[in-house]
Amino acid sequence: MLFYVFVFFISAYFVTSSLERKGQRLFIKDKFIRLGIPVLISLVVINPFIGNGFISNFADIFKSGNIDLGVTWFCWTLIVFSIVYSIFVSNKSQPEKRKNLALPAVWIIIVFAFILIPLNYIFLYLQNVGGYNLMGFRSLGNFPAYIAMFYLGIQAYKYQWLDKLTVKHASVGICMWLFALITMFYLHAINSEYASSSYVLFRGFTAIGMSMCVLYVFKTFFNKNNDWTKWLSRTAFAAYVFQDIALYSVAKIYQPLMTQTPLINFFVVGIPSVIIAFALAGVICKTPKFKNIF
Repeated sequence: MLFYVFVFFISAYFVTSSLERKGQRLFIKDKFIRLGIPVLISLVVINPFIGNGFISNFADIFKSGNIDLGVTWFCWTLIVFSIVYSIFVSNKSQPEKRKNLALPAVWIIIVFAFILIPLNYIFLYLQNVGGYNLMGFRSLGNFPAYIAMFYLGIQAYKYQWLDKLTVKHASVGICMWLFALITMFYLHAINSEYASSSYVLFRGFTAIGMSMCVLYVFKTFFNKNNDWTKWLSRTAFAAYVFQDIALYSVAKIYQPLMTQTPLINFFVVGIPSVIIAFALAGVICKTPKFKNIF
């Protein structure tokens, strides 16, 4: 979940400037092209390749309202989030301008995390009733955190919060995460049945806390650019979309040699899969018809 928390935040950070630059109509069209086409590729090409049949998968949406979009559920969700945001902004009489405001106080951040608790349970209930891939939205129980981080990404751009992140905020983030972790272990020790509910209870603390910490660390120590990082940045989205092809292929080859040690299997399958995914992405990003999408 933490990976998607970050990408929703980063995606939202750039969505306002993109909307202002392109206008609502071109903005929505661009989202459908750059995010919608990968969703179609996943449905028509990648899912059948890894054994998730196109017809049976597509038929599920008519039977249960669920459809497995693979990893591109994120793309579909981002399309919806972006359209909702563009409609919200277009209904305002005057466009919002960037302001130089301080980050919220620690107590406000903590209260915000507490507000997510009832929303976590509501969305988890919807997931249990509607299904894991309801309308293509994977794991609705995580969506309060995703929506919150999308909102915070927009606010971070508007108020220039990333420039103001300090070691204090990173420390608060670690404390929030540790609080959630220790509480979850404690509840699990009391009764193992509390494990899943405690995770839902403190999901907002882990999402917001770890995000503040990781964003500060990367801003401070890894905010550098070179040819290697430029190439990784350029191919990352394509590698993400096509990762299942690499993972499935490597796992199929390695299956007869699979060991009883999960860590060994993780490295033997994971490392080659990442290399193959980025190599495939490098080729895709140079293909004329795809380079404007990926």
